[in-house]
Amino acid sequence: MLTYLSIMACGLVMGTEGEDAAKRETARMEGTWSFASVEVDGAKQPEQPFAANKIIILKDGGFVIVQGSRITHGTLKPDPSKTPKEYDSTITDGPAKDSTFKCIYELEGDSFKLCGSYRGGQRPTEFVTKPGSGLVLQVLKREKQSVKDALAEAARKELAGTWQSTSLVKDGTAASEADAKKMTLTIDEEGKATEVGQDGASVAAAMVVDPSTNPMTIDITYAEGEMKGRTAPGIYRLENDILTVCRAATGGERPSEFSSKAGRTLVTYRRESPETK
Repeated sequence: MLTYLSIMACGLVMGTEGEDAAKRETARMEGTWSFASVEVDGAKQPEQPFAANKIIILKDGGFVIVQGSRITHGTLKPDPSKTPKEYDSTITDGPAKDSTFKCIYELEGDSFKLCGSYRGGQRPTEFVTKPGSGLVLQVLKREKQSVKDALAEAARKELAGTWQSTSLVKDGTAASEADAKKMTLTIDEEGKATEVGQDGASVAAAMVVDPSTNPMTIDITYAEGEMKGRTAPGIYRLENDILTVCRAATGGERPSEFSSKAGRTLVTYRRESPETK
């Protein structure tokens, strides 16, 4: 019995050490990374379209891949005890949602080498791709852009487009479905927004988002009308093509949850069209 308990305790210690090592490794990966080179099936790829793309890695292992207007979210779990070091990346939002890719990596300072199967196959054992291998080899370089700024830029791309309101609750009172659908919101990649209200009148505003917080925050500063220059603090969430915004009245306290009461407006939108293709 004592031996069994000792083995259990040893396993728990080893598990904790492994978790701590993984946390230290994801902390080392944290940053904004651009593509120095990409090789697929033994063929080096041209700089475009990769030059404008980036990968943003958070210290908890979450990541965001920016490919033009296409944004992919996921999480990675490294195992630095292996040789070569390994990680599994799981897509949590995007075309390959719920897919897991088994990769190897090498991280040295501001250079990050990754190799894995884009088909979701077996984990490679070396940093080499060959014709028909189904492998992609990427070399990333760390950029100076902060994770917070990179996330905000990616969030603006995600929010860009035209949104149709599907439900509206103001000051705790829900509008009818027909009235809610009279509202639309158009956002561009710079955060400039135009909202058309139930009465057909439009109001321009500037939006500043911070997706690094939980819940994510949004500040809406009106650019015209009687509220020009005033800011309504709010929070938002984006799930596939559903956007939910809860905002306080200008000058009010930022909401901490998605609910409406006096001085708060809760709106749910469905994406009608993206700003860019």
